[in-house]
Amino acid sequence: MQSSSGASSGGASSAGALPEAASGAQARRAPEGETPAPRAAAGTGRRVDQVHLALRRAVLFRNLVPGDHLLEQTLAAEHGCSQGTVREALLRLAGEGLVERRGYRGTVVTDTSLPEAAGMVRVRLSIERAVALRIAAGQADLSDPRLVAILEGMDAAHAAGDLYQCSELDREFHATLTEAAGMGLLRPMLWRCALHIHRFTLGGLEVPRPFFQEAGVGDEHRALLAQLSAGDATAAAGAMAEHLGQVLTRWAPSLHAAAGGEAAFAP
Repeated sequence: MQSSSGASSGGASSAGALPEAASGAQARRAPEGETPAPRAAAGTGRRVDQVHLALRRAVLFRNLVPGDHLLEQTLAAEHGCSQGTVREALLRLAGEGLVERRGYRGTVVTDTSLPEAAGMVRVRLSIERAVALRIAAGQADLSDPRLVAILEGMDAAHAAGDLYQCSELDREFHATLTEAAGMGLLRPMLWRCALHIHRFTLGGLEVPRPFFQEAGVGDEHRALLAQLSAGDATAAAGAMAEHLGQVLTRWAPSLHAAAGGEAAFAP
C-alpha cells in the first residue's frame, strides 16, 4: 500500500477545466454519480474543483493505482489546502466510483475490472445508439451552445496535446447530446460509464501513446455530428457505434474484444 505522494500533486499542475461556455452551462446541480465541471480555469476556480480534477486525473492516468490509500492530511499538504477541501474532493471521487471511503480505515483507490468496463461499454453503446436514432429522426435540439463550446475546447486541447482535457470534453460532448435528444435522465449513467471506460483508454499501456489523430478530436466529433444529423437512422446508429469502436480499437484493444469485438459495434 502506498500513500498519495507525488503523483497527485503532479496531476494538480496539469489538470484543466472545461471552457467557460461549456462549464457555465453545467452550473446546474449534477446528477448523482456525476460531478459538474468547474466553472473557471485552474488557478481561479474553487479550490475543491482544482483538487478534485487533479486527483481524478491521477486516477485515470494510473499515477494513483487501485489499492493506493489516500490520506487527507497528506493530500492537504501536497495541494496547499485544508483537509475539509480534500475531504469534499474525495467525496466527489467516491460518488464517481473512483475511490472508496472506508471510514476510519481511510480512502482507497478502486479498480474497474475488465468485465465491469466491458459491461459499461455495452450500456453506453445502447444509450448512444438510442440517442443517434433520435437525432436522425429530428428529435434533438442541436442548437445548444454548449456543443459549439465543447468542440472548440477539443480543438484547443488537441493543439496543446492535452489528452486528459480531451477526455473531459468527450464525456461532456456525449452527455450533452443525450440531453439534447430528450434523454437527460440517462446522462449520469452515460457519463459514469464513459468515465470508467476512460480508465482503460487513458491509463492503459496496450498501445503507444503519442497524442495523434489525423483529423483532430474536434473535427472527429464534428464529422460524427454531421453523420447523426443526416436523417438516415441506420447510418446514424452505425456511425455512433463505429465511433465508439474506433476509440477502443485505438486505445484499448483488450476492452474492445471483451465488449464483443467487431460484432458488438456493427451497424
